[in-house]
Amino acid sequence: MNDIDDFLGFDAETVDEPSHRESPTDPADDLVTSGEVADWIGLTTSRVSQLARDGVLPRSDMPGPHGRTGYPLKAVVRAYTEYLRSRSVKTSDPELAAAKLRLTQAQADKTEALAARNRGDLLEAQAVAKAWIAVTTDLRAALLAVPERVAGQLGLDRDTTAAIDAEVRTALEVIAND
Repeated sequence: MNDIDDFLGFDAETVDEPSHRESPTDPADDLVTSGEVADWIGLTTSRVSQLARDGVLPRSDMPGPHGRTGYPLKAVVRAYTEYLRSRSVKTSDPELAAAKLRLTQAQADKTEALAARNRGDLLEAQAVAKAWIAVTTDLRAALLAVPERVAGQLGLDRDTTAAIDAEVRTALEVIAND
């Protein structure tokens, strides 16, 4: 240390510290880059830029006394915490939370159904209905033919054949009404 430094009040060990180089009260000196903002609040630089474009984060395009442009750090931290706070208030509404939950569950159900269909585990209702109609039509025709086949094999008279036919038709009607 020399006499001039003593006279001016400089301490050689603390001259390079930021608090001695920049005035903390000058808002232009608090400007930081998007990378520094991202590091401070845990985002990517592209997200910081997007939030600034969306008007969430303040950005200073006017150069300060040191020729820097960027983000005023204290204002950015305040704006971002307010942004997060306002988002959490929106989601604290129980009706909204319930609606979001129903939507999420419906989307999950839809995705599971599509995956099951692609695996072949799930069939379309129209295809199943069409197949069952074909099966029941064939079954009905086979059951209605029973009285005539039995009558031919056993040599039954018309009255007995008609009685068997009536019972088969009654059974089919009962099944159809269930």
